[in-house]
Amino acid sequence: MHQMPSKVTTSKDCGREQFCYQCNQNETPTEAVLSAVSAVSNRKIIPSATGDDDPDALEPLYGAINTDALDALIGSIEGNSGTDGSVTFGYSGHEVTVKSTGEILVCASPAPPNY
Repeated sequence: MHQMPSKVTTSKDCGREQFCYQCNQNETPTEAVLSAVSAVSNRKIIPSATGDDDPDALEPLYGAINTDALDALIGSIEGNSGTDGSVTFGYSGHEVTVKSTGEILVCASPAPPNY
């Protein structure tokens, strides 16, 4: 069961409506990003069986960020006690920040471009 992200407003970083999702203990950062963005955007994570052109499904996350690198980086930061870090990227029309604390922040559109 996925938890719904809680809505919080913030004046830092995005300056727009922002949602916070806390990663579950057995979720990878990649899975948490998909759960958070899916809940915020009300779009399915996996396309329907009829095809990949499902407009209600999220596009593949690997198109926005290297998912293996994301999981490895956040995992390595989590392993160093006393060290905090985060990664911010654009995905599915949102600005997503993955924090080493397990928080996923999803900022409402528009998202910054991917470089």
